[in-house]
Amino acid sequence: MKAIVRVTAVLLTLGALPGLAQETPKPVVQAYEALADTILALRQAESAFVRSVLDGHLHAARALREKGDWEGVAAQMALFANEGDNAIGGVRKRLLDGGHHFNAEEEEQGIYEPGYVIVTKKAKRKMLEALTALRQAEDEAGRVAAWSDFKELARELLSVE
Repeated sequence: MKAIVRVTAVLLTLGALPGLAQETPKPVVQAYEALADTILALRQAESAFVRSVLDGHLHAARALREKGDWEGVAAQMALFANEGDNAIGGVRKRLLDGGHHFNAEEEEQGIYEPGYVIVTKKAKRKMLEALTALRQAEDEAGRVAAWSDFKELARELLSVE
């Protein structure tokens, strides 16, 4: 962050110098291009990180399902639907408080909850419905059906565009 502030200060200083040609100096443009590359790379890194968190919850849920631990499966489903636990939510809140909204335009349209990166409101609602169905299932067939619904939603979200 300090490097970004320094680059910005240099750019502002260079832009304010009188007597310079009517164009931005090439080194300034190159520095700004490098900054843009960094910002966009950080966005890609955030998306990849959240996908890895979600993938971890999906794998954990699958492993618990194979053991017959349906309560554990339900807990992992909830973590997936919420893009992580309270600790991840705290980081998301910090980013939001700092003005970073990964899906700002889509948040305004009501597609994403503030700060969410992968899980849409619609997907979250469907996942929580599957979670409710799992918890209310009275037999193995009901639990398997709920798991299948969740798993399909999770796979759709984790597929790379």
